[in-house]
Amino acid sequence: MTDTDAKNPPAEQAAASRRAKTAPKKSEGERRHGRVRGGLAVILATLALIASGYLWYVMFYESADLFSRDIVGALDRIESDSNQALETVANTEKDIKALKETQDAIRASLEKINSDLRRNRLEWALTETEQLMIIANNRLQLARDSSSALAALRAADQQLQQLAMPKFLPVRRELAREISLLESNEKLDIGGITLRLATQADNVDRLPLALDIRLREIEEAKLPVKAGDAQVASADGNWRQTARSLWQDILSLVRIRDDVASQRPLLPPEQQYFLRENLRLMLYGAQQALLQGSVPTFQQNLKTAQRLLKDYFDVESQIVTSMQTELTRLQTMKILTDMPNITASLTTLRRLSGRGEEP
Repeated sequence: MTDTDAKNPPAEQAAASRRAKTAPKKSEGERRHGRVRGGLAVILATLALIASGYLWYVMFYESADLFSRDIVGALDRIESDSNQALETVANTEKDIKALKETQDAIRASLEKINSDLRRNRLEWALTETEQLMIIANNRLQLARDSSSALAALRAADQQLQQLAMPKFLPVRRELAREISLLESNEKLDIGGITLRLATQADNVDRLPLALDIRLREIEEAKLPVKAGDAQVASADGNWRQTARSLWQDILSLVRIRDDVASQRPLLPPEQQYFLRENLRLMLYGAQQALLQGSVPTFQQNLKTAQRLLKDYFDVESQIVTSMQTELTRLQTMKILTDMPNITASLTTLRRLSGRGEEP
């Protein structure tokens, strides 16, 4: 036994013997693996050579003009086109930005216009309401037309109702009070009365004068004796007929009338025109006084017209009687002398809307 055998135990000796047996086998496998890699390298090199040869064949024979082209100029043109495309994109971005700014400006302008329209719509509505109230006051105080004034106040209340603003509720409260006042007043058709007076004024030229009847009576008294009476007189031929004729002549000289106080002097033809015009002026004056609200003047003109009818026109004719009846009916109508005050709503509206005080 050697020193080595003494130092190494039996297990190490067994491992060393196994390594010694497998060492030749590993070297043989490595040699086989190296041969496979070498074959693959040769195959790949052969394929690369074939591909290179085909590429050169295509380049030299099938695409011979490829080498004659200006590759550098083409690249410059491509670069120039790219720069132009970049500039176009930049300009487009600027245009888009400007368009966006324009849209924002248009949107701001539209919002301002809408705001102005809303404010102007309110101003228009308030102005229209104020004008309706002014019309109502004018129709009531100047023309004494309560129906038109009532319609104008109702239209003004409807305008405020459409606005639906609590700020103007005091105005609507005053309008409700004034509408109630006008509705409680007695309805008087001022326009209808003025038309009736105008109709009577148009009929003045058709009225028969009383002097025409008196002239007709005088003419009938001057007529000659009828033919029958003349025949009787000639047939009798006695003193009785002569005495009767003498008595009739005496009676024709003196006439006793019991209505002397009611007689008026006969008017010459040139004064008949002024008589009719005076009657027409009385009727038109009554019409104007009614429109102005002067009730005493209205009644006085009607009385004067009735007196003219009674003194100078035929009171027994139908047309004169109808006119007398119509004037009496108009004179006895109840006409309001004081109209209600409807200016409170207008004053309140002007105060709340900042439009100044009552004029």
